[in-house]
This record gives sequence, C-alpha cells and structure tokens, in this order.
Amino acid sequence: MKLIAPLWSDPVGWAEGVAKTRLRVCTWIFVHACFVLGGLFGILWLAQKLQKLPADINLSWFPVLIGGFPIVFIGVIFPAMYLYALHRLLRIVREPTPNK
Repeated sequence: MKLIAPLWSDPVGWAEGVAKTRLRVCTWIFVHACFVLGGLFGILWLAQKLQKLPADINLSWFPVLIGGFPIVFIGVIFPAMYLYALHRLLRIVREPTPNK
C-alpha cells in the first residue's frame, strides 16, 4: 500500500521513492521522455492517417520539431529539472546538521 500512497499523505516518503538516488531520477526522466516521444510519434502517425496524404508527399521533420519543442519542454525538460531539484533537496534535508 505504501507504493500507491498519495503525495499529500507522505511527501518526503514519496520524494524518496521518486528521487532518492540518481538512478531513480534518470529512470523517471527516461519514462517521461518515452511517453512524450511516443505521443509525438503517435500524433505524427495519426495526422498522416487522417489527412490521407498521397505517398509522394513527404512531411518535413522541421515543422514537427518546431511544434514538438514546447511539448518536449513541458513533458521532459521541466519534470527533469523538478526531479533533479527534488533529489538535491533530499540530500540537503538528509544531511546531518552540525551541533551548534
């Protein structure tokens, strides 16, 4: 049951489950990238099927890259920065504080 505990019930435990190690951070960034790239390729495939383009017309990758950049930023880069910041904050919180 701890694996599906919501974020608001145990935020530090949830953060440790997601960003405790660099491997976990990299894994979740990879998962985000796979979902976003899969969605972009799905959109491209669906657009080609719905438009019923003749075989001699090629879609250029340049408009796809220009249009896909905001999606990649919101879906991959922004969560990656968030996860890295979460990882760094966990390291700061878990450091032993010197006695004053």
